[in-house]
Amino acid sequence: MMDQEQDQADIRAALEQAQKRIAELEARIAAEARERDEHPHWVLELLDSAGIGVWEWDIARDKITWSDAVLATYGVTRESFSGTLDAYMAMVHEDDRARLSERVEQAFAQEEPAYYIEHRLVRPDGEVRSLKAHGFLFRDATGKPYRLAGITQDVTDQKREEAERAAMQQQIIDAQRENLRQLGAPIIPLATNTLAMPLVGALTPERATLVTETLLHAVTERAAEFVILDVTGVPAVDTDVADGLLRVAQAVRLLGAEVALTGMQPGVARALVELGVDMSAFVTKADLMGGIAWARKNAKR
Repeated sequence: MMDQEQDQADIRAALEQAQKRIAELEARIAAEARERDEHPHWVLELLDSAGIGVWEWDIARDKITWSDAVLATYGVTRESFSGTLDAYMAMVHEDDRARLSERVEQAFAQEEPAYYIEHRLVRPDGEVRSLKAHGFLFRDATGKPYRLAGITQDVTDQKREEAERAAMQQQIIDAQRENLRQLGAPIIPLATNTLAMPLVGALTPERATLVTETLLHAVTERAAEFVILDVTGVPAVDTDVADGLLRVAQAVRLLGAEVALTGMQPGVARALVELGVDMSAFVTKADLMGGIAWARKNAKR
């Protein structure tokens, strides 16, 4: 009798222990289920706060679901958007539509299940927004696609800032180029009828063209009668330099102005002669002061 009662007590204890264990397992399962249910919500809230929208396309139902951030970016309400792929593609900028379709088709062709693309979208109010989108195609066990999901970020402000920075950089580059152009062919008015242009460095064909254009403009604008080309800073003369100087002198003389070369080093003069340059096109003076004196003297005639 005593043994039977002990066996029953042991059975009851074992049942209670099993029930307790079952309750613990059920509690854990319930907690994990709650965590799974809650996880997407706080993730969506986190992404929404960062301006990143989440979207999902149920392929079988042709139903697109957007998070609040996507709706806000696209300028639509959940009620006004039909949710079909065609409705979404109609909002994509017409110049980007084919490129986006191609990326999605590549994912379906199993070339790249994951894709990234930047494209523009036209909101119902006509505003154009720039977007970055990451997508991933999900397949079932048979390889059949059943869902396309991803995230979208509005980068319109970023693109605008990049464009503004690029425009500012281009303005700086243009200003620097203009400064270099002016330094490459500087004009110094010495008198109402006299201009001087000191040349420093090699006179390349491109620079010779710049010098000619600058001088012609200045001679015409100021009605100059005398032009002094100071070549003290020209280190050497080759065929290009000689041709450049000759072209400059001939162009200026066609406008009725006289040209003087000053500061010509002996080696430069010798090279010009050896190259067969017709020096009758120039008046030559030892230095800039000599050129100025020449211009003053001839102006009194």
